[in-house]
Amino acid sequence: MNLAAPVWRNLSGYYALVAYTFRHLRVLRIAPVRLVFMRQVYYTGIEALGIISLIALLSGTLVITQTVALMGADSELMLRVLVWVVVRELGPLFAAILIVARSTPAIATELALMKTHHEVDHLHYMGIPARDYLIVPRIAGVTLCVMVLSFYFQIIAVLGGMGVSTFYQRISFVEILGDFLEVVRPLELIGTLAKSFCFGASIAAISCFHGLTVEQAITEVPKAAIKAVMRSLLAVFAIDAVFAYLSLAF
Repeated sequence: MNLAAPVWRNLSGYYALVAYTFRHLRVLRIAPVRLVFMRQVYYTGIEALGIISLIALLSGTLVITQTVALMGADSELMLRVLVWVVVRELGPLFAAILIVARSTPAIATELALMKTHHEVDHLHYMGIPARDYLIVPRIAGVTLCVMVLSFYFQIIAVLGGMGVSTFYQRISFVEILGDFLEVVRPLELIGTLAKSFCFGASIAAISCFHGLTVEQAITEVPKAAIKAVMRSLLAVFAIDAVFAYLSLAF
């Protein structure tokens, strides 16, 4: 019971932040809030494109080379492996893990420092809703970036994998691309989009929650960052397990 209480309190806090954000997206029309949102998108999304591109290209290449080494250069099999491994799993999962590594400690640390330096209290004194200015743009920005980066990862990894597969087969890249579009189903793309949405919302909410629930001591700041990273990773793998179960069930 003693262990369950803080877990339930944390989960309730995460959910409350996500629910508040998507009920108050209209505040993004306010210029200062929109500026925070754009900065979050730039840091979380645009600055991560380079490392995402490299890891995606290497992932697609590795998947195809290992498939050929284990099972031979079967065109249909390689395409199905790209769908099963890259589209369903690696795209959303790797993008989420990279965002956790880059953005989670930054968000948690920034908000924790604002809390310990009483900047959050000053927002209240000025009549500015702290959640509207601090929470909504960050959760919205991170969620959007995880969804877009997941899709971008899938595209780069699939193109890289198909490019490598042309070395093992006597067909053109265009033919392989056409075959891939026949293999992949729209439902799978919708499922990965929903998964990446859950990843992004969870990562952002956990980062904000632990950043704003620190005590006034400055020594609590690194602890908040560590908690945010570890619990974001736990949430990502838990959500991925749920989606894997649902894909088998349906």
